Amino acid sequence: MTYKIHWLQRAAKDFDDIYLYYKQVAGDSVAQRRMSKILQATSNLKYLPNIGPIDDDFQHIPSYRYLVVMDYRIYYFTEGQTIYIAAIWDCRQGGKVFNHK
Repeated sequence: MTYKIHWLQRAAKDFDDIYLYYKQVAGDSVAQRRMSKILQATSNLKYLPNIGPIDDDFQHIPSYRYLVVMDYRIYYFTEGQTIYIAAIWDCRQGGKVFNHK
């Protein structure tokens, strides 16, 4: 079964912010390589939606999972045949990630 991937607004903004940051500090090619790794990891979810572990902080929402890609946690959840990319969190930051939806 193949799932559809949908990026929520928060995740799309996180993605854009990461790209713009690396473009500014390291150049366009570095930014594009980093973003490519994130896109590849999320694309793999189409075929393996349960590959990421459930985050201990979101046990009350059992469909929330995450992938680790470089310094980032990519949070996502599944509803029906759609995987929603909810947020991208820089693991080097402190604090909690985000509120559900």
